[in-house]
Amino acid sequence: MFDRLLEILSQGRTLRALGDFLTIVVRLIPALFAVIAFIPAFVVFPFVAAGPRRHILDLVKANG
Repeated sequence: MFDRLLEILSQGRTLRALGDFLTIVVRLIPALFAVIAFIPAFVVFPFVAAGPRRHILDLVKANG
């Protein structure tokens, strides 16, 4: 069985496909971390921004 695995891995096409797969995975992991890092900001932003938005609308109504 191990000999068969070595035979399959020794083929150029398989190694190329494995290299492409690993390249995609290595590129996706940092992007996934970035998306996960920004999730709290998108969740908190509407609650933080609601107060200042109301305050600006009050100023516009008072001057208009």
